[in-house]
Amino acid sequence: MPKFFPILELKGNPYDIGLAHGRALAGAIKANLDLYFAMVRELAGLEPNKCLSLAGNFLQVMKEDAAALLEEMEGIAQGADVSLEEIMFLNARSELMSMRPEASGLRGECTAIGLAAERTTGGRPILAQNWDWHEHMLETAAVFMIEPSQRPKALYLAEAGQVAKIGINSCGVAVLLNILFSEETMRSGLPVHVLLRMVLSTENAAEAEALIKNARRAGASHFLIGDDEGRIKGLELAPTEIGEIELENGVVFHTNHYCIPELAEKDRGRLLFTDTIARFDRAGALLSSRKKWDTRSLTELFSNHEDGPLSICRHRQSSDQEFQRMVTVASCIIDVTERKMLISHGQPCRASYQEVTLN
Repeated sequence: MPKFFPILELKGNPYDIGLAHGRALAGAIKANLDLYFAMVRELAGLEPNKCLSLAGNFLQVMKEDAAALLEEMEGIAQGADVSLEEIMFLNARSELMSMRPEASGLRGECTAIGLAAERTTGGRPILAQNWDWHEHMLETAAVFMIEPSQRPKALYLAEAGQVAKIGINSCGVAVLLNILFSEETMRSGLPVHVLLRMVLSTENAAEAEALIKNARRAGASHFLIGDDEGRIKGLELAPTEIGEIELENGVVFHTNHYCIPELAEKDRGRLLFTDTIARFDRAGALLSSRKKWDTRSLTELFSNHEDGPLSICRHRQSSDQEFQRMVTVASCIIDVTERKMLISHGQPCRASYQEVTLN
């Protein structure tokens, strides 16, 4: 297993960025396709041909609302020698996995935290999260440093073949992700991972918030967005609804269920992610136990094993089925002022953070 995620530095027009991405990570992209075809078959009852057909349905809205990212996906597909529909599938896998209402048994997802400047020892806002997902991603995720020809530079951690996930841009806008499940039916719109990249193309948190509110959204999720001016807000998203979570005592935190009462009425996450409430309560208790936070104390929080095995720091269990082999793939601490990310390869309880700076 590698000691850290590959770091790709990419620049140019959208197609060229995608082409270099595809060429560098062709093997990882194909491995991710194999994994997700199997997972979506298990979780949503969809065969690969059906997955690709459904993925193709996103292409028109991508052409209309995110043409530059569609060009980048075309480059990724060309570089990796796969179809455009396969790359679209990787970027819409969250939406496709949610298509079977009775799907259950999902374990381990993300815990995200936003800290205002007054809650950090350095006096700078911090966004941080554990990304819990399939252990396979330890070998097929990557850190991307991109310099688009007409957009802000961006630094993010993402799965091979995807256009974004957790990251920050050169304007000091950062974004974290918690997947949510709503009873609302998936609609024609942009997938979560495309919207994450669009956030990293904005100049401040207010612009990012407006973009998400006005976007055609295909599925459900929570975005925790912050900037170097200290604006931090959680946005709970459903295809046709949106809820806002403001800072309270200088903190916003989230796991994998809706917290806004109106959206919680349609929540499926409390049933699907059996650990989400325990992680939410544990994070809240830990955050209230300390007035100010730094890298060391955040490492301790994200290494917490109370409520195990469904803890903030997740480890594989011997009883996990293949598609349930969920672990903390990475822990990320983002200093939005310094435009840098501290990233652990695997659980932070045993893997050191590596600093990656967006120069």
